[in-house]
Amino acid sequence: MTFDKICGRSVRTIIACTALAVVLVLSAVPGNLSHAQGRFLREEWILPDFYPRGFDGFGKIMEISPKRVVIDDSAWKFSQQIKFATPNNPDAFRDAFKVGDTVAYLLNKDHEITSLWFIEYRKSKKK
Repeated sequence: MTFDKICGRSVRTIIACTALAVVLVLSAVPGNLSHAQGRFLREEWILPDFYPRGFDGFGKIMEISPKRVVIDDSAWKFSQQIKFATPNNPDAFRDAFKVGDTVAYLLNKDHEITSLWFIEYRKSKKK
């Protein structure tokens, strides 16, 4: 009988601790696992109202072609529904972008760029 009491309490304790651990782990998992949306946003960027409030990545264009772009030594394919935007044109064309431009981008679940956004910086005040 003593053995049953000890084993019964141990099993209940293990179940309670496991349930608590699962709750803690699940509460730490982000809600949107498909993209990193919102991960990158810099205070010194000038973003028009129609720009997203966060991006999956950013960098300088090193090469750009109709089907792909190289940003900071990383090659990315464009999705079939690629969108280009500049601060003056929310419906820009790929031709608005050139090597050396700073851009931010959003990715789909296949890690293809779904939108490419031209980034302008605030001018810093020199003393």
